[in-house]
Amino acid sequence: MKKLLCLFILVLWGTHINAQGKYELFKFYEGYIITKTGEKQRGYIRYLDERDRYEKVVFKKEHKGKKQRFKAKDIAGYKVADVVYHAVQYEDIPFKSNRFLVLEKEGCLNLYSYRKLNNGAWETEKILKNKDRAVTTQKFVMGFAKKMAEMVGDDKELDNKVRNKEKGYSLFNMEAIIDEYNSRCNP
Repeated sequence: MKKLLCLFILVLWGTHINAQGKYELFKFYEGYIITKTGEKQRGYIRYLDERDRYEKVVFKKEHKGKKQRFKAKDIAGYKVADVVYHAVQYEDIPFKSNRFLVLEKEGCLNLYSYRKLNNGAWETEKILKNKDRAVTTQKFVMGFAKKMAEMVGDDKELDNKVRNKEKGYSLFNMEAIIDEYNSRCNP
């Protein structure tokens, strides 16, 4: 049984590495970091593995330059491998987390994601962030209508549709709700 489990993990790991395409782990690629003041500093970013890229970034201003390491508390974000990561502190279960998250949708309501290993399997966690707060969508499983309505509350029409559980405004339509909100909001 242990051999079968190890073989399964190796197959998943191989699929994960092949899915990364043209980017090789631990090599440096052109990218940038975003300082706390919003300034982009171009340079080279090490393409880290799935476990590390949400926790830290390794940056060099020049290809042969000195390495600098940053955590989510140090900078506002970074870009490497055609993916933008923002440092986000969000309400997690049962406490707050602070890490680099993949920017999936940008607007008045940002949608972020990150992948984590849980009991030997990779799972994706989604986080919503508006101007007031950031929260994991795991908290939305119970009481979705109320919690989602709070995230889009300044759009009264959308708030009512979500609170009243109108057709098309449920947990399964979260990304469509985000798109609708972002198309009508004023940043």
